[in-house]
Amino acid sequence: MRISKKLVASLLVPAFLMSAPAFAQHSRIVDPAAMSLALSAKADSERAQRELVQRVLERSDAREMAARLGLSAEQAGSAVATLSGAELDALAQHAGALENAALTGGSNTVVISVTTLLLILIIVILLVK
Repeated sequence: MRISKKLVASLLVPAFLMSAPAFAQHSRIVDPAAMSLALSAKADSERAQRELVQRVLERSDAREMAARLGLSAEQAGSAVATLSGAELDALAQHAGALENAALTGGSNTVVISVTTLLLILIIVILLVK
């Protein structure tokens, strides 16, 4: 009985050891080319959002409002460069609404949107420090 356990163990252990590397070779779930394309698209989207916010911050009314709130345009620009994810999405939405309102001539909306945009940037700058 004792010999049969040793014999079975000596046969099964090498079989298990040889089969482990075969099980470790799983196929990739995501194609590397698709992953690269998705990362590139995300980077392009974030770059476009940053450019939109920067464009709005370069406007004279935004600079005047920032000065009244004690925020320099340079600080705001560098804060935008560090943003990503939800913060950048929120700022880009506000900046987009602001740019659209300016194109349609809504001056009250522009002032409120610039104020909101700058307040968000001030909060981000304070959190980064």
